[in-house]
Amino acid sequence: MKKLGYLLTGVVLGATLFGGAQAAVDGILAQRSSAPFFLNGSPVEVETYLIHSNHFFMLRDIAKLVDFGVTWNAESGTVSIDTMTGYDGAFKSPDTTDKQTQETVTVPTAYHEQANAAVFDGVYTEEAYDALRECVVTGKSVSVAMNSVTRTAAQNGAIAISTYPFYELKTSPDGTAYFEKKYSSAYAEGAEQCQRFLDELSGSESEKLNAIACYVCERLDYDAESSTTPRTLFTSNGVQKGNCTSFAHGFHFLCNLAGIPCILVHSDIHQWNEVYTGGRWYCVDLTSFEIGYTECGSATLLHDASELQGIIFQQTEPQLTRFAKELLVPSSTK
Repeated sequence: MKKLGYLLTGVVLGATLFGGAQAAVDGILAQRSSAPFFLNGSPVEVETYLIHSNHFFMLRDIAKLVDFGVTWNAESGTVSIDTMTGYDGAFKSPDTTDKQTQETVTVPTAYHEQANAAVFDGVYTEEAYDALRECVVTGKSVSVAMNSVTRTAAQNGAIAISTYPFYELKTSPDGTAYFEKKYSSAYAEGAEQCQRFLDELSGSESEKLNAIACYVCERLDYDAESSTTPRTLFTSNGVQKGNCTSFAHGFHFLCNLAGIPCILVHSDIHQWNEVYTGGRWYCVDLTSFEIGYTECGSATLLHDASELQGIIFQQTEPQLTRFAKELLVPSSTK
């Protein structure tokens, strides 16, 4: 059951919610909800429903994200969860993203030969790296063999590097896995709203990053008890409230749009970013930046990793961070 511990949200899993967008059961109406859902500290696209002020999620969606087995027994009307097996697609969730035309290749480029060999430890594999890197570089999909452990690691790598576009890990009919590049329709309006700002960015890359940080902070006030996704942050009027995850994902979203290599990093109690500029990786803790600055440019944005001390910055998965960095900039962690 350890995998289930990574679902950082308070939810009730409704076993009756295996149907469509709305379902009436004994007079109870399930309606679409916009409640955010986080996996390993990162927002993911999941259909949510509201019933009597409680938020529900379809079990099949959770099974697919966390990769555990789930079966339905029609005769007894029961659902079974098996954490010893992976998700087999028995309950396939509907596609909530814009349709993409996805090209495929038979064999991926050997991108791992350009990367730091130290990131491949049997959990983070060369095969998964090549498949995901192929999708990042060319937008093409290639199927590779993954077990439940390497699949989860690869999926976490995809989450760490992408918001818009994002790279969805899917299963082929033959049981192999592949990544598909997608642009979530939920974030399309936010991307459109930010485009003028991005088009007007000027100066050095460091200056552009500082402008991106200020753009987020002008729209977001820190509140440890609140959560705001890029969808809300960049489409709503007025200043929103959000926690460290909200700041990290807002910054990540804009860096994705600007084509600046940026990843999500987390500890057990905090989330921040690392960004590649000037030939190296820097840490960006936008939460501290927002708290410390009174006007744009008055706070330091880029930090060496050694400057972020204490338990709050003790990474939960440092190997994931290295893998994600190598996915965007091969050999950058040597």
